[in-house]
Amino acid sequence: MKKRVFLSIFLIIIMCSAVIGGVFVATTFSAAINPSVTDSGMEIPVDPVDWSGKINILVMGTDKSTQLTDTMVLFQIDGDNKTIKSLSIPRDTRIKYGSGYTKINSVYASKNKELATMQAIKSITGLPINYYVTVGLDGFVNIIDYLGGVDITVDMPMKYNDPAQNLHINIPAGTIHMDGLTAEEYVRFRKGSAGYDGSDTERMRRQQGFLKALINQKLTLSNIARAGSIFNEIKKYVNTNFTLAQVVDLATKMKGIDLGSIQQYEISGYPQTINDISYWIVDTKTLNSDVLPNFK
Repeated sequence: MKKRVFLSIFLIIIMCSAVIGGVFVATTFSAAINPSVTDSGMEIPVDPVDWSGKINILVMGTDKSTQLTDTMVLFQIDGDNKTIKSLSIPRDTRIKYGSGYTKINSVYASKNKELATMQAIKSITGLPINYYVTVGLDGFVNIIDYLGGVDITVDMPMKYNDPAQNLHINIPAGTIHMDGLTAEEYVRFRKGSAGYDGSDTERMRRQQGFLKALINQKLTLSNIARAGSIFNEIKKYVNTNFTLAQVVDLATKMKGIDLGSIQQYEISGYPQTINDISYWIVDTKTLNSDVLPNFK
């Protein structure tokens, strides 16, 4: 049972990496895993944790440049009510930043990276953020390969070419066994083929489906048996302030939670082009009335 609880935590970790290319993981050390620091060399401060209540974890996946967050998801684990919720933040979300406006995914390029992104998301949601996790696309690819790939059913062919990003997607319709590279293409795909609208909302929902498939396929006895080696592999690619002791506490809170019934939400809003730049405009009224109350 103890191994299964730990693997459950681990699969939440992998789930996050699948959804956004990000993970939080247990480690054999008592210190945080590659914690990010500010320019002054101090570890990034986060909101304090009340282990008797809800815990919010921001998972970020960077693009190939490592300067932009390609995807952001805020996970909330409520051990008292035995629920897990996720809030997807569109990367094109328009926010007030400094003296002007920018897309939220560009905030990561600032000098304090995770801290700046956490503050930006908190300014939109008002939710405390207790932990952060960051992983790049290369880490995502290696993790999926290490786990043996994932079977995904693709409803319509996905075709897209972007030489500037060295991104060439050609995924046929049907049930596909995806290795890391194909999985990366699947979760990044936004436009190109007929039948897809290319929106952030469409992509986030695809990532959420990938998340569920990954959990269902990787919560296995064979993975339980090699949990230690999986942990050691994943910690090569992640940046997080989680420690082993904190993951153990989290595992205790998560006993009895159905990992396949994650409640998924999105930042409410609509697309709009301003000065020839495409943004996602937050619908504050709907966000505050229909979405955020589920996290408070």
